[in-house]
Amino acid sequence: MNVAIVAQNNINLVRKIKSLGFKIVEENPEMIISIGGDGTILLSERLYPSVPKLVLKTSSTCRKCEYTINQLKTILDLIKQGKYVIEEEKKVEARFKKQKILALNEIQLHNKKPTVALRFSVTADTLKQENVIGDGLIIASPFGSTGYYMSVVGKSFRKGIGIAFNNPHNIRLKGFVLKENVKIVVRVLREEGWLIRDNDENFIDLYPGDKFKVFLSKERAKFIKVYDHLKRISTPGNFLPAR
Repeated sequence: MNVAIVAQNNINLVRKIKSLGFKIVEENPEMIISIGGDGTILLSERLYPSVPKLVLKTSSTCRKCEYTINQLKTILDLIKQGKYVIEEEKKVEARFKKQKILALNEIQLHNKKPTVALRFSVTADTLKQENVIGDGLIIASPFGSTGYYMSVVGKSFRKGIGIAFNNPHNIRLKGFVLKENVKIVVRVLREEGWLIRDNDENFIDLYPGDKFKVFLSKERAKFIKVYDHLKRISTPGNFLPAR
């Protein structure tokens, strides 16, 4: 199996993975091994969208990591035996002019100057929030709802698409969850902003009059979950039942 590694330091890992019969590649991999934290997961999905990913943590703060680096040999042996499943996670997609922007966690509208609030509007089906004043908003997938979205709203969700208002000045609404099939339209009314996806440092400039749409994408992120004797392998003390 052809494998790509996304990690800060992978020299010793390459030797170990090769010794287990896997081929290390950079192009057209069949599987990604993401080693790090939540940010590494987001990076690996940007680099290799929709390719199945095995996620290993090197940080205790990684919310989305079930396995540790010490479990690597056991997990790869199980994968070679076919004792794994692929679980899919929904992504959010933004359309701005002719650009298509995919995110695993969230799409953000953010003010460009920290000292100046944005004015913007948000519409989706029966929802209509006009002339919102604040730092922006977060539009999250269920996968990403445990991150930035939850830090604003205070809770996560498993179905739908979530909107959280970032430090709004003129409304009390913090956030809400919409149905999966809605399309959200955001328009910048005053001041300059950025369109941001996940932890990507390449921001898109937004100016008054610009608008973009956000919805749940048909594209999916795929994660490898391994099983031994029909039980899901996970980090000790963090057992997750099969879904």
